[in-house]
Amino acid sequence: MAVLVEDRGLVVPGQLIAEGKFEIDTGVYKIGNQYFSEYVGTMFHRGNKIAVRPLKGRYMPKIGDIVIGYVEDVALTSFTVDIGAPYPAILLVSNATNDYFDPIKDDARKIYKAGDAIRTEVISFDRTRDPQLTTTKEGLGKLVGGRIIETSPMHIRRIIGRNGSMINMIKARTDTKMIVGHNGRIWIRGDDLEKELLAMEAIQKIVREAHVSGLTDRVDQFLTERLRR
Repeated sequence: MAVLVEDRGLVVPGQLIAEGKFEIDTGVYKIGNQYFSEYVGTMFHRGNKIAVRPLKGRYMPKIGDIVIGYVEDVALTSFTVDIGAPYPAILLVSNATNDYFDPIKDDARKIYKAGDAIRTEVISFDRTRDPQLTTTKEGLGKLVGGRIIETSPMHIRRIIGRNGSMINMIKARTDTKMIVGHNGRIWIRGDDLEKELLAMEAIQKIVREAHVSGLTDRVDQFLTERLRR
């Protein structure tokens, strides 16, 4: 068994990254006893598992994903929501509120309006129909105030960090509230505008340096230096 690329090293499609017997995660294909990268991305090696995470790519919905979406259209009993996927997502009124709703008497715009940003969960998707969403669970619903930044969904793991270490550090150091969507959108809200902007800069630094080892320490040092000013 041999890993031919260092952990977190950059790789390109078709590059030989390992030989022997490994457990494959995402972004890797096997020919014989050789393993190759599917993407331009970052190589990860953990124990007997190898993976390549692409540097760029569109969000592909998965059941259970928590995402941030924008309401694009309101119909009598449903909402069309942009979640940054190749397909429009559908939020039925029955999955948008736990309150009784009569489509003849009630206006769905009292729940959400076009342009609203919402935190929602993907509850159904099989590529034969558009993703179905819900906002009836605790913690889901309309996002009020703050700002939303767009990143690649491929960077979300790095932004969250192991056991939430990275995102929790940024929130604590900048006194901000943050919600990270699996679709690459991040909602940030703080009482101090400068700290809110600093949190955004920290996220942008993670995206730029996602392939670099020791990134948590680098971001911590960045925040320390900026907060001293």
